[in-house]
Amino acid sequence: MLLIAVLSAFAPVQANSTVKADVTSSSAALLAPELRLAAPSVSAFPPATGNFALWQQQAKNLLHHALLLPPADPVLIAAATRLNPASITNLEQWRLPLWQPLDLYLYKPAKLRQGAINAVILLHDHGAEFRIGKDKWLPPALSDQPQLVSQWQQKYFDGMTIAELLRAQGYLVLLADAPGFGARGPIQYAEQQQLAANLQAQGASLAGLMAREDEAAAAFLARQPGVTGIAAVGFSMGGFRAWQLAAISADVNAAVSVGWFNSLKFLREPGNNFSRGQTAFYMIHPGLYRQMDLPDIAALAAPKPLLLLHGEQDPLMPPAEVNEAFQQLKNRYQQCGAPAPELVIAKGQGHRFGDGLQQEMLHWLAQLQLADLQLPGAGCSN
Repeated sequence: MLLIAVLSAFAPVQANSTVKADVTSSSAALLAPELRLAAPSVSAFPPATGNFALWQQQAKNLLHHALLLPPADPVLIAAATRLNPASITNLEQWRLPLWQPLDLYLYKPAKLRQGAINAVILLHDHGAEFRIGKDKWLPPALSDQPQLVSQWQQKYFDGMTIAELLRAQGYLVLLADAPGFGARGPIQYAEQQQLAANLQAQGASLAGLMAREDEAAAAFLARQPGVTGIAAVGFSMGGFRAWQLAAISADVNAAVSVGWFNSLKFLREPGNNFSRGQTAFYMIHPGLYRQMDLPDIAALAAPKPLLLLHGEQDPLMPPAEVNEAFQQLKNRYQQCGAPAPELVIAKGQGHRFGDGLQQEMLHWLAQLQLADLQLPGAGCSN
């Protein structure tokens, strides 16, 4: 239980409103410095023409090393225990005895659908709202803060409950709270730094812990009866988690990322996502981004199908920058010899997962065939 003491130090508190960085008095060179460092030691970056498989394997090894934690022991995943009564049939709570206990929630359909993908792991956003995590996806009545959940869904999901939307289509849905959120918190905005520092003091990282927990959750979901294929679906920070999970997990067959895809060049600019301070700890793996851009990391999932959903009016992920990063991702998939990922930019949509994008997700998941999920691809090492 290496990390069990880290989160237990935080008593439940009310989440603060979003803290915006004051970048008016500091230069870009100060806030996003370019250091004079020795060249990376890893060879074949960028990938040589016709040698994508070698690059992919080397890059994947680099990614796993940067997570600073090993994958969860499969024996511990198999040792998961159910916590709530068997009489509750549609929402099961399970506990995995990992580095610290990880509670997972299975939201079960009346009848599991037939198809290439019939299970979904939902990865929640950040939003500077720590009082709820997995509950952002679930029916408000299943939360101890129904009014807050209802308000969140109205603001970001057009009032829809995404987990119920998927369950009604026959998908088995898995949910969990990320470190510091919901039942694993709630921490205050400023305490993200304390949490990240305590993990770093133990040779781990907040981003790596969350990534490995997502990987363990997917492994647990893959063990469930009748599961034929798994898609990772996430919004905002959860969108980052979705394509990252597809890159690191052999159990995830496809991914839908909503509202979170870009390049490091844009994200590191003062005031943008990686320069807003403490929240970035959830998504920064020490040393990794010095050698790989975000589209490169997403390309490690190749040839798995990827769908990126964005809003035309999203101030956090402007379409021009998203498109530029997407072209880099497409090029990597072409080097793999795999079908290109897909990008949908919805007109009139901001940083939200509204009804139109929800329908795009449902249609895309339903049309995936077993042939789309066959691995490896012609020029890939997956």
